[in-house]
Amino acid sequence: MEAFEHRYEPQERKQVMIQCEDLSHKDEIVQYILLKPKTDARSRLLCRKCIEGKFNQQTNEICLISEVLDDPYKVLKYTNYQGNVIQILSDFIHSYDFSFDADAIRYKIDEIRQRFLYHLSELESKLIEKNEVFLGTKDFMDKLKARFNQYFDISKLEESLTQAGMKYGNITTKDKQKLRKDVNDYVAQIQKLNQDSADQEIYKTLFNAIDDSKKKLAEKESQLKLQKEKLDKGVEKILKELQNMEQTYSTLNLRQSELSTTYMDEFLARKNPVFQQRNNFMDKIKRIYQSKYDGLDANKVHEKIIQLGQWNNQTLLFLFQTSSQQVFGVYVSQNSSEIFHQNKRQEFPIKAGVSPITLNYSNNQNEVLMTFGNGDIIIKPQFNGCISELGEGFSASPEYRIGDLKSYLANQHCFDIVEMEIFQILK
Repeated sequence: MEAFEHRYEPQERKQVMIQCEDLSHKDEIVQYILLKPKTDARSRLLCRKCIEGKFNQQTNEICLISEVLDDPYKVLKYTNYQGNVIQILSDFIHSYDFSFDADAIRYKIDEIRQRFLYHLSELESKLIEKNEVFLGTKDFMDKLKARFNQYFDISKLEESLTQAGMKYGNITTKDKQKLRKDVNDYVAQIQKLNQDSADQEIYKTLFNAIDDSKKKLAEKESQLKLQKEKLDKGVEKILKELQNMEQTYSTLNLRQSELSTTYMDEFLARKNPVFQQRNNFMDKIKRIYQSKYDGLDANKVHEKIIQLGQWNNQTLLFLFQTSSQQVFGVYVSQNSSEIFHQNKRQEFPIKAGVSPITLNYSNNQNEVLMTFGNGDIIIKPQFNGCISELGEGFSASPEYRIGDLKSYLANQHCFDIVEMEIFQILK
């Protein structure tokens, strides 16, 4: 059977051409709406420079206009208004991923087929068949959303934004006043079900409807997650086997590692000039632990490091792979320790006076195996629920433009480790 071609058709986002009212932001187009219930701001419509300037501390109280026009239910996706039923519904809706439907399955399988030339049509049909069970759940969610349509209605907002955009460069004071009023009305509509000000009977009814829906959808949603996880894990196993086969022909210098890419060769050559000579990768690097063969065992990790003797004077290289397929690690040295992110090809140097690594197991702190920096990476003994507080002991360059440092390494604040390697850099 020939591989079919399947690609998503990208949807063109609706755009509005409205100039920012801040006179110092000439020719900047508004992209955001300030959702803060009470504000002294002249206009709730903000541009990029507004967000980078005086509103940079309120980024959790804005929405992206193009996203709202594309999907009204995304208005509170990035906010956290306590006691607001609209926020509760928004959090509930965005905790479910209905994008993993039959088309997503076809795309995933097509991607695997193109990369590995495997015959996967039987698996595809089974997954789609299983996925159909979940369609009823989506219908249930659609009915729940319908009860809130009046609060997410953007028809008046869209009309007002469109009219203002059509008058780009020639908008009058009266037009601006109308635009401000319509935006304020829209925000008031979103904030209408705030617990402190809403009709308590309506509030309780809608709150209970969301709570009841959570209970009904939980089991089916967990089944869908399990199906997706099994597919992802199956793909990862195939990738691993291919990587092992390709190692014979690999041009990588750090061949002792199954997690490293050419980035690690470049990184080590920058950290230590001795690795500019390819043969030194074999002579000067010793693998002391690899979870694939040693198992994810906290006692064994601790033992392997302690056996080095005066381990805190050693130069060590740690590599971690998370369940989210991110690979990052730590280069521990008396001279210049760094956290690095292999996928994103970025480094984070240690701050002055910070200890690069603490073996918590050696201090009878059994709830933590080891800590890098000031909690920048915390490895738990079970290798589940590990934590990243990047930025506490290691610095992030402003050039990286990182929003949330805590979730940057693993794409989530708390993460699980699925593979781990430790190497000793010999003198």
